[in-house]
Amino acid sequence: MLRRLTPVLSFSLLSLTAAYSQPYSVRVQLPDQTVDAADGATVTLPTTGVGQTITASVVVTNLGNNAATLNFLQLSGSNDFTLTNVPETPNTIAGRGTFGFTVTYLASKSDRALGRVQFNATTGSAATTFNLNLAGVAPEFVYSFTPQGGNQTAIANGGTIRFPDTSVDATSNAVVIVQNRGSYQGVFNSAVATGAEFGTVNVPLPNTTVDAGREIRFGVTYSPKSLQPARGSLNVETADRKLSFNLEGAGTGARYTYEVVRGTDAAAITPNQMLPVPDATVGGDKTSIIVRFRNTGNVDGRIATLSVAGTGFSLSDAPLLPLVVPAGQGGSLTVNFLPTTPGRALGRLRIGSDDFDLAANGLGPTINYAYVVNNASTAVISGGSVIFTPASVGGNSRLRFTITNNGTAAATVSSIGLAAPTTVFTLGGLPGLPVNLAPNASTAFDVTFTPNALGTSTATLRVDNQTFTLSGAGNAPPALPDIRFDGTSGTQDALQQPAVGLTLASAYPLALTGTLTMAFNSDVFSNDPAVQFATGGRTVTFTIPANSTRAVFPNNQNQIRIQSGSLAGTITLTPAINTTEGAINLTPTAPPTVTLSVAAAAPRILSVSLGAKTANTIAVLVSGYATSRSVTSMRLQFTPTSGETVQTTDITIPAEASFLGYYQSAASAPFGSLFTVSVPLTLTGDIKNVPTIADTVQAIAVTLANRVGTSNSATLTLR
Repeated sequence: MLRRLTPVLSFSLLSLTAAYSQPYSVRVQLPDQTVDAADGATVTLPTTGVGQTITASVVVTNLGNNAATLNFLQLSGSNDFTLTNVPETPNTIAGRGTFGFTVTYLASKSDRALGRVQFNATTGSAATTFNLNLAGVAPEFVYSFTPQGGNQTAIANGGTIRFPDTSVDATSNAVVIVQNRGSYQGVFNSAVATGAEFGTVNVPLPNTTVDAGREIRFGVTYSPKSLQPARGSLNVETADRKLSFNLEGAGTGARYTYEVVRGTDAAAITPNQMLPVPDATVGGDKTSIIVRFRNTGNVDGRIATLSVAGTGFSLSDAPLLPLVVPAGQGGSLTVNFLPTTPGRALGRLRIGSDDFDLAANGLGPTINYAYVVNNASTAVISGGSVIFTPASVGGNSRLRFTITNNGTAAATVSSIGLAAPTTVFTLGGLPGLPVNLAPNASTAFDVTFTPNALGTSTATLRVDNQTFTLSGAGNAPPALPDIRFDGTSGTQDALQQPAVGLTLASAYPLALTGTLTMAFNSDVFSNDPAVQFATGGRTVTFTIPANSTRAVFPNNQNQIRIQSGSLAGTITLTPAINTTEGAINLTPTAPPTVTLSVAAAAPRILSVSLGAKTANTIAVLVSGYATSRSVTSMRLQFTPTSGETVQTTDITIPAEASFLGYYQSAASAPFGSLFTVSVPLTLTGDIKNVPTIADTVQAIAVTLANRVGTSNSATLTLR
């Protein structure tokens, strides 16, 4: 049976049993820990708040080997403690046996509550009394607030936090104080304000522990957006409960209403609304509207700004600033529009902190220009550039130039043309002038760019008194087709005039000019001036008409003749070709060539003649050439006159030294290997039927030789 004892009785039992030593162990199981309690120990039972409970399970173990008798088990102290599951007494506890019971603490207040559980047991004649002290603790939060500029005021659940009257768009603050006046730490979780104009600041994090006797603080803000009273709530949650406080505030300030007056009509308007202003003619009279304002707020207002922005807009009849507008009163101003250019005009009117959009139309023509390339239109202003797609020299690039009247009145275009004649830029598809353009109407024409040179070309386009720079880049023309030589090539005889020609593998679209250059590489270390083109010199020009293949040389010839000269060596012909317009070099990096060669050969006699003749002398003149510039010997064969006897009929004369001396002299340089040699002959002997001894020779045959071979034979006939 459970009995409550007074503290005096407890202390008496404790003193009665202090002499006995029968051992018992007591284990207390709390929700979050287990405590082994010695006799006289105190176990703390914490709750989360007033009105909350905590339960502990107590297990007592008989540590002896002998059975014991439980005589009584009783609770004393605060009525907030209760015992349940208590075993009936007397009760036998076996050696090493256990018994248990449950202790519950219900916090009726936050002060510290004290209690004691006491049991008595005997083993044989020995009695033992065990004391377990209990301490019940709980947190308790109390709330107060301090409004901005006010005093701290306590507040209970469902109470109201009222803010002082606050200017619209300003902010008032209240500090909320949460104090733990309980006997144990409490847990603060959250504070959330509702209502569009209320908020919280510096709220502690969830699960913030507040020790007994401590406090936390956070702020609640009020930011009114209108003059209407505002209501909200502050919802606070701790570990044991949820509370709600009312929030109230009122806004103060000036508030303006507006209306616009056009003639005799007035209409209400709101900030950021578009205000149409009547259209006006460029260079004509201005148009106007009147804007009225009134302070419908609960305090005097102050307007520091009255302004208008936007081309063509201005203010008149505006009051002086700063303007104090008492509640219930107002004023007005006039917005004017006088355009300087045609078209849509936008502006902005500001009255204090309120803005209004303005719109009006300037009446008059507006000419805009653009050019279209590959369906993409690019606007251009007078003085600007019109850029063409690059084109190859000989090709072209075309664009369309448009003229559009985007104004509000008709316009006339009287003239379109180029500032200076040019074949690079041409106009086509011009409209009949003058052309009248109604609002939103347009006209157009073509401009063609045909480059004749590499790089950028420009011209000036004029439309009435507006000018535009036409600009195009000329790219390299197509590569030249293969160049081919025709006519003579290879080994040639000396002193000949072979002909060569030049063609392209396929027709070329551009007219071409070219130069054929001759180079002579002598095999005998001597130049031959005679090696040249038949037209003179070692260069000759030619043309290839557009869309054709064959080169045309001077005198409208398709081939050019070459003088092969009289020296052994190689003649090389190399072409260079440019476009006729722009002189763009189209010559391949490694141009084709043609070679003609004159070989080192035996001497060649061109003629034998009589130089002079006396009674006993004959001078023989021999003309010829030796491509190797070498003659080693001369052979003379004599034919006697009939009836006469000539003892010596065949003479070979060594000639190498004489010819070498001649060819090494400056006198031979202009003549290549050509020579004329005089061979004087003096005759002696008898005559039979002729008047003089020189008449005894009827003919002389001459041949020349060098290391290559022997020349042809030439005969001088004397009779």
